[in-house]
Amino acid sequence: MNTLLSPPPMQALAELAAGDADRLLCARFLPVSAQAGGLVLLAFHNELIRALAPARSAAVAGPMAGLIRLQWWREVLEKARPPEHTLAPFLLEMLARGQARQATLLRLVHSCESELTGPRDMPAWEGMMRDGTGALQRAVGELLGVEDASILHRLEAGGMAYGAGAMLRHWPALQQSGRFVCPQGVEALRQQGQAWLEALDWPRLPAPVRLAALPGVLAGRDLARRASHAGQPRGVGDRAALMWQGVKALRAFERG
Repeated sequence: MNTLLSPPPMQALAELAAGDADRLLCARFLPVSAQAGGLVLLAFHNELIRALAPARSAAVAGPMAGLIRLQWWREVLEKARPPEHTLAPFLLEMLARGQARQATLLRLVHSCESELTGPRDMPAWEGMMRDGTGALQRAVGELLGVEDASILHRLEAGGMAYGAGAMLRHWPALQQSGRFVCPQGVEALRQQGQAWLEALDWPRLPAPVRLAALPGVLAGRDLARRASHAGQPRGVGDRAALMWQGVKALRAFERG
């Protein structure tokens, strides 16, 4: 696999990706040739999520500021405006090298747009999760060269399961934040997350591909926890489980 811009500013990318501790740890297990790309994807996701901040003060500003920011990124990806952002040239480089797909990255933009202005029903929430956390995990698979459509769909499901588990972990704070959480409540969120995790089907996922599905390890643990654990920091057991699976998946990937 070709590397990104030479030499890739790994420290700068890591700083842009900071704040997503779980997926940042997952990215550490990517092969060296893909680590810069993984950080770019996480940093891009972080930038899009920042556009949702106006939703938490919509009474004053409404969603317009966030929509303008998201439209800016959409036009960058479509090469309709100059890439005047630290991260933008690296995204365009990934697209040029075939390490990322424009359609997948645009789905991430669409997910945030939907959260700002879309309906607040269950189908809309599922679509937002599919185009958000699901598309992000699909992008990691594409970065690693996964082309099988059924595998990419399973990676999406794993990303959605992780997103559902994260919502459970942060449920009280998210309810007060103005973010779009599962409209049918905690138990529906847990059930849907478990259904997505079953669709990932980790035991039958080819071992090398598990490298692109590592957040699914955390999803399984988060979805199995009691509601009373919401808001508590992630424990050593979670990180140990992830690291064990990450090492095994990386070895399988390197063996080809």
